[in-house]
Amino acid sequence: MWRGLVTAWIIYGCGHPTLDGYRPAFIDRPLQSFYENVNTTARDGQKVLASIDESRWMRYLKDYVAGMNARLRAPG
Repeated sequence: MWRGLVTAWIIYGCGHPTLDGYRPAFIDRPLQSFYENVNTTARDGQKVLASIDESRWMRYLKDYVAGMNARLRAPG
């Protein structure tokens, strides 16, 4: 597993735009595409995690407000 992660990290690093002049022409576009796809996936993942977190907190807040309304409207 570690070898796979290290290999993916190296391939990702080789796709960085600052290394444009050092990559062979036949592998240039696939490395750039992999680099861009990883960045897009990471950015979208952060958005998804943020939306999940926000929705969870909103659900807790709605439950709390509903409980407080029930207590306030309860007789006696």
